[in-house]
Amino acid sequence: MNNLLEFLNKLKSAIGALPTPQKILYAGLLLVLLSSVGFMVYAVNRVDYTPLYSRLSDEDMGGVVETLKAKKIPYRLSADNSVSVPRESVYETRLALATEGVPKGSGIGFEIFDQQKLGSTEFVQKINYQRALQGELARTITGMDEVAECRVHLVLTSESLFVEDQKPPSAAVVLKLESRAKLKPQQVQGIVNLVAGAVQGLKEENVTIMSTDGQVLFKKSQENSSLQLTNLQVQYKSNMEEELRRKVQSMLEPIVGVNRVLARVSVDSDFNQVEISEDKYDPDSAVIRSQQRSVDNVQGGEAGAKGNPDAPINLESQLMQSSTPPDGKQQQKTSNRQRETVNYEINRVSRKITQAPGALKKVSVAVILDGPYDMKPNDQGKTAPVFAGYSQEQLKSLEEVIKKAVGYDEGRGDQITLSNIPFTTEVETGDIAAVENRWVKMLKDNQRIILNVVLALLVFIFIVRPFMRKFQQLTEAPKSLPSPQASLPGQQETDTPGLMEPSASGELNIRQKAMALVRQDPERATQIIRAMLREES
Repeated sequence: MNNLLEFLNKLKSAIGALPTPQKILYAGLLLVLLSSVGFMVYAVNRVDYTPLYSRLSDEDMGGVVETLKAKKIPYRLSADNSVSVPRESVYETRLALATEGVPKGSGIGFEIFDQQKLGSTEFVQKINYQRALQGELARTITGMDEVAECRVHLVLTSESLFVEDQKPPSAAVVLKLESRAKLKPQQVQGIVNLVAGAVQGLKEENVTIMSTDGQVLFKKSQENSSLQLTNLQVQYKSNMEEELRRKVQSMLEPIVGVNRVLARVSVDSDFNQVEISEDKYDPDSAVIRSQQRSVDNVQGGEAGAKGNPDAPINLESQLMQSSTPPDGKQQQKTSNRQRETVNYEINRVSRKITQAPGALKKVSVAVILDGPYDMKPNDQGKTAPVFAGYSQEQLKSLEEVIKKAVGYDEGRGDQITLSNIPFTTEVETGDIAAVENRWVKMLKDNQRIILNVVLALLVFIFIVRPFMRKFQQLTEAPKSLPSPQASLPGQQETDTPGLMEPSASGELNIRQKAMALVRQDPERATQIIRAMLREES
């Protein structure tokens, strides 16, 4: 305690001995020091808020704020309808709100049936079911990252006894997208499939999707169908080209080096869907398919009358047949009949071929290789890389590798172009740029810590250190001033006549103190003079 009081007294006396300009300067430096330290303490210890929920509707935002107030949880509101809470309690708060059903989300879901009222008619039940289905679909679609809000309108038709009077259901979906967000064709088709699959009897052609800016995203029609097919074809072509380019690049980079290969692939695809039906007959390959044979043998007595009995000719024929033969025996009739049917089958080949769209018609590949380089002295005598290039045999081998990678077919008209050209410095320094990007990312992630450290160093170097040095000089200077008797041991009074004589008040003047200090410690005096010169400059 005594040491502290002594230190404070010395500090007070030292400050009191300073001139007024220096007092103002030191007071300003002390104020800046305290402000900087206070800001650092605030920046390190302040509460870090993170979003709890974003893009809330006004109703949901009011419910969340009311629940947070009831639970006495600190929060902050932002202009984009977001609610933020302290980072360390965001997950606990989110779970606590979920147990209470907050926020409810857009629309009303199937929780509308949790509380049934007595006396509800069938019409009311149908309306509630439609509202619940619309709300559930809207919640599901809003879960997409690109969708900010969604509304679903369903037209559900009742069953009718007459089929011609029954109308199919329809649906309309209105989407509010995020800022600068855009839905891909696959995502739009996914929304259509979701709505069509959730509503009984709903077909894709009866679903309409539009955005809040009036743009129709989906409307089933013949023109829209052809346009959608065109987009899919372009995407299919791009994916195939990227896949082939990746194969070429991955094959060559281990050989020539990373960032020393530029490959581009162009694919010509046939998107025509063709159906071919063929029936081929081979007349030389006839074979027996079926064979039928019948034989009739008849033996009997006198043949009976035949034909019309009223005709005279028949009477004459009967008389002739009834006459007795010369040998006296009656003649018997014998008849044989044979019938044969043979069916032949000709060899027939029936074939139906459906060619799927997307078949490759032609592949064109362009590859540029960099390097190799030889280290040779330049005009200034310094060693520098000089482009040497690959030999023709090496380029031929690399071209064969490219052909195998892309499935080269000469009969299809494929083309391969391989060039060996030195790259620019931008391509050569790709790795350096990547390293610089990593450093920039690290600086952005830790910018708060780095700024605090730099601020602390600046405060110490330009404020604390000069202040401590000046205070040390002020407190040590009176100690180094010797008394007149101790400062001049063995000194004859005649050496400096009248120089060390005390003033009328009995104290040494400034001149006498300075000369005494110089004689006792010349090095210390030199340091003080240099410090005074630096301050004056």
